Amino acid sequence: MSQSIVDHNDASKFTLCVLRTQIGKTFTTIDKILTEINNDDESGRSIHMVFTMNTLLSNRQFSKRLDSIEQEYGFGSVVVFASGYNGAYTHIKNRQALQGLCFDERTCPRVVVMCSNSVRYEDAVEFTRILDRNNHPQANIRRAYCYYDELHAYITDKLREQIIEVHSMDIVKGITALTATPEKILQNAGFWSRLRQIDLNEYNDKNYVGCDDMQFTTDDDFFAAYARPSADALDAECIGFVEHTINSNPSILSEEDGSVIGKRVFIPAQNRISSHCAIRELIFRLCPRAVVVILNSKEKTLQYRDQKTNSMITQLLSSSKQEEVSETIARIYKESGLTSRPLVITGFVCVGMGQTLSHHSTGSFTSAIFSHLNLSNDEIYQLFGRITGRMKEWDTYTKTRVYCPTKIMMRCKAMEECARNIANSHNGEIVSLDDYHAPLLNMGETGEAVIENIRKRKEKSTKIHKEDTDKDHKMCDNIEDTIAFVYEYFGHRMNKRTDIAPKELLVEGGNPSEEYLMKRMWGLNKKSKFRVCPTNDNKWCIYWRPSLLIESEDNV
Repeated sequence: MSQSIVDHNDASKFTLCVLRTQIGKTFTTIDKILTEINNDDESGRSIHMVFTMNTLLSNRQFSKRLDSIEQEYGFGSVVVFASGYNGAYTHIKNRQALQGLCFDERTCPRVVVMCSNSVRYEDAVEFTRILDRNNHPQANIRRAYCYYDELHAYITDKLREQIIEVHSMDIVKGITALTATPEKILQNAGFWSRLRQIDLNEYNDKNYVGCDDMQFTTDDDFFAAYARPSADALDAECIGFVEHTINSNPSILSEEDGSVIGKRVFIPAQNRISSHCAIRELIFRLCPRAVVVILNSKEKTLQYRDQKTNSMITQLLSSSKQEEVSETIARIYKESGLTSRPLVITGFVCVGMGQTLSHHSTGSFTSAIFSHLNLSNDEIYQLFGRITGRMKEWDTYTKTRVYCPTKIMMRCKAMEECARNIANSHNGEIVSLDDYHAPLLNMGETGEAVIENIRKRKEKSTKIHKEDTDKDHKMCDNIEDTIAFVYEYFGHRMNKRTDIAPKELLVEGGNPSEEYLMKRMWGLNKKSKFRVCPTNDNKWCIYWRPSLLIESEDNV
């Protein structure tokens, strides 16, 4: 039997849903869930486990779009499994509570929504094991389905093992991975080498706004002065380019054209929260009448100056209403009488992937500014994707003017074409990494920009092992620099911090010294890429084993 046939059979329940950003992957998934629920009487009761992006905003957004299921099948049909939740659906905090609901026919949910993180992945695997192994007499569940939103951002060796295990269970009838950028999911051999693209019976891109609908203004000269990848340099480059671009193109925020509708501008910053605040300060300095939205792990606010008192008004976007954040922004923007003012949205992780920011009542973005040459192809296309979507029929739609370096424009166009090609030319077919990359070979300089970025990131991954790891560690003066370094070199979004080292490292109750950390190299093993610990002089130590990183290079 050929290897290709083995690979196909091994992954027979696994389906990729590769579509361009903001074109409707979530609604495609909901249609699939509804189709299976409608088959319950004939095929047996189904349960659908949905892993959203690991942010509260994404969890809220996906959950909101499941309203049709809750309305049709009654209260409790949708359950949110999370440590914290403030919405209208049933909320549970642990696996035992989930089992309690599912083992009672009166309370058994149809859909369980979870964030994508290691704890929830493990909870789901164990829950599915119980369903599969015991076929619990009180549980009338006969079919289980899993859906991984933006799987490319969370795929690890451990998660691959868990998905393959779940895939092998008899009770599991289907697994769907949603992404616009499947490169990290696909591999050259084995289970992950040949996966079936979802069969989209009525797929179309009607009303879709993508790269071809943007008005690009490229600027390459500005970036020559900055030496990456220092976190400070990245922040300075981003903020400097934004100021340079607005000063060179005052129409981005200017109201001198007589428009009664304010400009709507997307200006993502870099990873550090301080850069988001710096963008806000810059916008208020350049345009005091602006309305600025910040979305990050610590702050979700809309701010503007009151015209009469000149005092700063802050509106929280963590609304108790059952709204997506785009709805909340649009509602406050209109209810507060701000629609004639420029609206600027900034942030990074919380606006970098999956999140819908535009709304039909306020319209598409009029401008966007991207300076992010440091990002991977996946990351920059996902970030760019926040200004795309099905918007052409909106009365408020206008073409977006995009300001960026030429390479970013090329990379976004090439990545979009790769995703479009999978959906258009391989609908319902088995696809490989070569199929995904195929358009790059015929796109000349534009395709080469993507290939060059892939090559450079692999070289950088190797370079840090050889040149920046003589002592296998790096000291940072603050947590923000630490997070930025970890994200840049290890591809890990380190959102949480602690002011105390792990108990194994405590020295007389206090944090250890740098020397102590280097002697112990605590916690490093074949599965861990790095460790981060505070020291007794209020610094942060990142330490790692280069050989382990080289072995895991594809995941960096």
